[in-house]
Amino acid sequence: MHTGDEVFITKTGKNYHYFDDDCPTTSRILKGRIAAQRIKETEAIAKGYTLCRHCAKEYKEDLAERKGCGTAALLFLGAGIILLAKQLLF
Repeated sequence: MHTGDEVFITKTGKNYHYFDDDCPTTSRILKGRIAAQRIKETEAIAKGYTLCRHCAKEYKEDLAERKGCGTAALLFLGAGIILLAKQLLF
């Protein structure tokens, strides 16, 4: 999951990458196979870089997971209350 406000940019790329190794480019950067510079995300956007499609996909999935966790917790809580009520009534 992306945290912080810094991103990676490569010398020849047009995209910026989050520090999440689910991205193939970021994985290669973290392993030292590709040289990259760290800059603020706002600065990367101002310079015309766009978010890498792999990072964008992972970020979107992570946000959905975060949102889904709350929904799942409510679902399980509701199911538990129903089971408890059935035990008390019967």
